[in-house]
Amino acid sequence: MTIGVATERGTVRAVALADTGDKLAERVVLERTSPIAGESKADLAIAVEAALEDIADQIGADREIIGAAVAYRDATERRAIVTKLAAGPWHDASLVSAKAAHLSVARAMTWVDEFEDLAICEVVPGCQAFSLISPDRARVLAAVTLNGGAATEDAMRSAVTAAWDQFDAAGVKPDAVVLIGSAATEPAVVAALESGFGAPVIPCQVAPIAPALGAALTALPEVEFAGEVAERIRRARGSAALFAAASVLAGGLVAGGVYASGSDSKKVPEPILTDSRVSADARNGAEHRGDVAVPGVDSGSAGTGADGQPGVDGLPGDQVMPTEAVTPNPDQTGIELQPSDVVTIDPATLNWGPIRSGRKSRPLIKAKPEPEGVSSPESIIPAPTHAAGSPGESGLFPGELAPPPLGTDAFSSWWDNHWRMMLQWAAQMMSKV
Repeated sequence: MTIGVATERGTVRAVALADTGDKLAERVVLERTSPIAGESKADLAIAVEAALEDIADQIGADREIIGAAVAYRDATERRAIVTKLAAGPWHDASLVSAKAAHLSVARAMTWVDEFEDLAICEVVPGCQAFSLISPDRARVLAAVTLNGGAATEDAMRSAVTAAWDQFDAAGVKPDAVVLIGSAATEPAVVAALESGFGAPVIPCQVAPIAPALGAALTALPEVEFAGEVAERIRRARGSAALFAAASVLAGGLVAGGVYASGSDSKKVPEPILTDSRVSADARNGAEHRGDVAVPGVDSGSAGTGADGQPGVDGLPGDQVMPTEAVTPNPDQTGIELQPSDVVTIDPATLNWGPIRSGRKSRPLIKAKPEPEGVSSPESIIPAPTHAAGSPGESGLFPGELAPPPLGTDAFSSWWDNHWRMMLQWAAQMMSKV
C-alpha cells in the first residue's frame, strides 16, 4: 500500500491506500486528520511528518508500505517539507504538486470515464486549485492555483475567472467538473462552479480526502496506470458511442420510413450517353464471346478477376493493362471473325494528337442539320385551339367533372386535362391584355 498526505489551512489529511481494488473508496484502508499547531511553514512540515508516522503505526508491520507522497501548494511549502523530511525516516517520500495529484486521482475516477476534458476543482480553506485533464487522462492541459481567501461565492467567482483565463489560453474547455476538497460540499461553491463553467458538476464520494488520495496514487508504480486506465476509458466511451449511434440509427430509420411513406414522386431515369463504337464492340463481343474472357469496362473501383482474386480498377491482380498488346494463342480455335464483328471507323472523324487553339474539334457522330423553318418559341404557353371558359368558385372549368380520389390513375388523367385548360384560359387572358 501507499500513503498520501495533503495540506490545507490549519489541517493535514493523510490516507493509506491499498494497491488493488475496483472502486477508489474501497481501497482506502486508513485516513487521519491532524491539526497544525502553528501558522508557519515549519509547523506545517512537522504536522506532515507526524501524520506519516501516525498512519504507519496504525498499519503495522504486517503490511508493506511501498511508497509515500506529499502534495504541496507552493514552492515555500515544498521547501519546508523537504527540509523536515530529509533527516528522518521519510526522506525517500515524494513531493508532488497539486496538479500532479489531480491527474492521478482523475485516472482513478471510474464514474467520469464517459467525459473527455475533465476539470478537477479542489476547494479547501485557504486554497483553490483547478486542473483540466486531457481526455486520455495522460496529462494536464491547463492548471491554476490560488492561495488565500475563504471559500465564499465571491472568492469562487474570481477563482473561476482565473481558471477560464488558463483554459482559454490553452484552447480547451471542460466537459464535466469534479469538486474535491473539504469545502466541496458547500452550497456557495457548487453554485459558483455550476454557473461559472456551464458544465455538469459531478459529485465525489471521497471529496475531502481526494487530494491525499491523489498523492497516494502518485506513489504507486507507473504500471498501475499504464494500460488499465486507457483500456477502461476506451470501453466506457465505446459503450456511450454505441448507444449514441444506436439512437441516431433508430431516428434515421423512423425519418426514412416517414419520407418513404409520404413520397409519391415519380422517378425519372437519367439520360445515358453512349459512344456508338463502345456500344457496337460490347454488342458484338457479347454475341461472339465464346470461352474467351473479355475484360469489362473500367468502372474505377476494385473488382474480382477470373480466378477469384481481387483486382484493381476492375482488373485481376496478375492481369496486364488493356493498353498493352496481347499475343494471340495459335492453339486457340473455334473463333472466326464475322462481317458484323468488324467496326469501321472513319479516321476523319477522330481527333489525332493535341487540340490546337485555332482548330475546332469534330464530333464523333455527325449532327443532323436543323430545319431552316424552325425557330425557338417565344412563349412556353401553347396557343389555344378552342376557347375555355373561366373557372367557377370551386376552381372547375365549365363542363369539368369533380376530381377523382387522389393517387389513382383517373386522378392523373383528370389533372392533365385540368392543367391544359388552365394554360388555355391563361393564354386567353394574356391575349386580351
